Amino acid sequence: MKIQLRDYQMHAFDQARDLIRQGKHRILIVAPTGSGKTVIASALMEMTRAKGNRATFVVDRLSLIDQTSAVFDRYELEHGVVQGDHYRFRAYEPIQLCSVQTLAKRQWPESQVDVFDEAHVLHACHKHRMQSADSIVIGLTATPFTRGLAKYFDAVINVTTTRKLIQDGWLSDYRIFSCAEPDMTGVKVKSTGEWDETEASGKALEIVGDVVAEYVKHGEGRKFICSAVDTKHVEELARQFTNAGITIATYTYKDRTEDRTDTTREFRKPDSAIRGLITVTAASRGFDVPDVSCIIMARPLRKSLAEHIQLFGRGLRIADGKENCLVLDHAGNCARFFDACESFFDVGADALDDGKKRERKAKLKAEVEPMKCPKCRALHRPSPVCPCCGHQYPKRETVRHVPGTLKELVAGGYRRELSEKIWPQICGYVRERRTDESGRRQALAIYKEITGVWPLTDWEHTPSVPPSADVRNKIRANQIRYAKGRAKEKQQQSAEITKTGIQSLERILGMGGAR
Repeated sequence: MKIQLRDYQMHAFDQARDLIRQGKHRILIVAPTGSGKTVIASALMEMTRAKGNRATFVVDRLSLIDQTSAVFDRYELEHGVVQGDHYRFRAYEPIQLCSVQTLAKRQWPESQVDVFDEAHVLHACHKHRMQSADSIVIGLTATPFTRGLAKYFDAVINVTTTRKLIQDGWLSDYRIFSCAEPDMTGVKVKSTGEWDETEASGKALEIVGDVVAEYVKHGEGRKFICSAVDTKHVEELARQFTNAGITIATYTYKDRTEDRTDTTREFRKPDSAIRGLITVTAASRGFDVPDVSCIIMARPLRKSLAEHIQLFGRGLRIADGKENCLVLDHAGNCARFFDACESFFDVGADALDDGKKRERKAKLKAEVEPMKCPKCRALHRPSPVCPCCGHQYPKRETVRHVPGTLKELVAGGYRRELSEKIWPQICGYVRERRTDESGRRQALAIYKEITGVWPLTDWEHTPSVPPSADVRNKIRANQIRYAKGRAKEKQQQSAEITKTGIQSLERILGMGGAR
């Protein structure tokens, strides 16, 4: 194979091949932004071509066509492009790069393997292909949170985690600063769960001056991407950044296609004259400019964790001379999603949503609240010292009594102690039975069920500890409760089927009114 893969990429590549051999034809590859999902897919397509088969790679945005084509060229993957009147249309090539917008209007090229980029956003065209064709489908995503995604994929590969990539030097570390943000009290909430754009834009416009001033004071002249609520907000941000002497460009649907192309080409240059790109959502998915080292969040999000992580990820790629990513949060998003985002960075996704309505479970403990440094305004995990400026927080108590039993630890919300004491025992319990990827998922599920939170260390680097009687009994009790619940559910389903059958028989025999 010509394409050289990193260890974790090679592991994902081998997993995909094994799943295909097992008959799995709908596989979702979940990996953080910057981990090389397109590289893994390129290797799979190279293998497909080597076997004499055809493959398509489908992007969900026209702006990603040329970016992905450049990646294929780098790996010497000869390909054609199916997108409008693209100059690279070559129907004879076994690998075709397509835009989903074009495929919605044209016949799908013949292929045995289809790769869907940003597969958490499935268009009607994607779904029709998955339901009507026999091809193998490989989905790629960094944020697998879409409702009902499990209905379309029968296997998931968790490649690695954001935290692991940062520790290994494949992604940039980050610093978050909580800045002036709009007061969203009373803003209308839409059926989607997000704030109304018009009202949110009005609130966000009130602090545009703070956004610009904060970057001038603390942005260190870094190349940045700034999110906005709508085009009106984009235009006002652009006006005030320009007045401050900062060269920026906008990237919205109002900009002409050729202007957006020129902007993207210039912004990608390491010595670009453009310091910042201001957009609504156009640069939040799949937009790769590695030397972006500042993310300005000026668009308040209420529920969309995926959108938050996608924008966050635009600043995590590594580049020459880049030390870290500076996040200036003028939306309150980092505090709002802190626990969910940090947990996802630590352990990845535990399972895909199957679209079924779930009952809300009572929380065993409150979510981890971030600490905000009073000196530099850095937002960080609970710590006695600010990791950005070294500010020492006053000690609340000289001696802290930590209970020893599982019940006491859970009830008291001792997350660090739970992770240190209980997580290794659960890893030991599961490894007595299995050590593959399914073991990791089972261990995480057991730990979350018992504690209500995720562990602070990953499966691969946690040593096994024999479970105590307390932990083993709790696991067994949960398993018995689950089994009884399943049995009761099946019994109810069986009774319902029997009742329906009797009613149908009565109607056939004309006994509908007899009882």
